[in-house]
This record gives sequence, C-alpha cells and structure tokens, in this order.
Amino acid sequence: MKITSLNVTGRKEPTHASKPTVKPGVPVAPKVTPQSAPRPVKTAIAAEQRRNQRVLLRIRASLHVALQGKNAVLDAATLSVTPQGAVIVTRQSLPADTHLVLENSATRQRVDCKVARPPRETPEGFHTPIEFSVPAPGFWKIHFPPAVSSREDA
Repeated sequence: MKITSLNVTGRKEPTHASKPTVKPGVPVAPKVTPQSAPRPVKTAIAAEQRRNQRVLLRIRASLHVALQGKNAVLDAATLSVTPQGAVIVTRQSLPADTHLVLENSATRQRVDCKVARPPRETPEGFHTPIEFSVPAPGFWKIHFPPAVSSREDA
C-alpha cells in the first residue's frame, strides 16, 4: 500500500483564552522564564578568580599534612592548575583551611598551601581546591596563557 498524501491538521489556539489587561501608562513586568531568569551578581573575588587561567594538567603529587596530630603523606593528582594553586584529587577529604605542603612528584619541589574550600566528593575521589600561600607560577613548570580581562576592564 502506498500513501500518496498525508493530512496534518494544525493546532488551533483556543479563542476563549484571556489576555491580561494592560492599562495605558502602566509598565508591564517582563515574563520570566528559566532561560531569561536573572543571574546572580558576581562578586569581585569571583570575577578575579575567573580571570585566572586554569590549565587542565594531570601531575602526580604528594601532600604533607598533619592529621590528628600526626604527620601524614597522602597521594594526590592535579585536575587543573593555576599560578595560585590547583584542584587536586585525593582519596581522603581534607577540611577547608587545612595547612599542607604540596610536593610535585616529578620535580620534588615543594610549596606551602592550604585547602581553599571544602572538597567535593566524586566517584574518582575528593576534588579539593588548594591555594598557595604565595603565588608560584613556576611551580608547575609550564607557561600559563595570558589572563583574560573582564568586559568592564576593556
């Protein structure tokens, strides 16, 4: 059997649908949809952090940290790095503001740092943001792309 034509009827809008009454001279608020919902205002700190160029880089590292009064060395790996720190993956959660020494396993160079925010648990491990006590762009042995200025700066 061969179909030679296909009749598709269009959907008709109901004629009884009421539209809101608009009074002359009274402003009408725009309809807010999920796509047009206002975004939260960015803080100066958040904007500054976004200017930092993150580089996705996997480097094995060791964390030298005092846990419960005992020195411990934890294995870690970087997910992304910046001149000011990194996001690392560890098997163990470390609380925010924990002081530690990060050792680059390839160069054996060490840098003083702390856990910047509470880690986020993932199937891979704990994603922990760390920040150096003093910016150390040479610690990772890479050249970072230039920082992107925000639109307000341009």
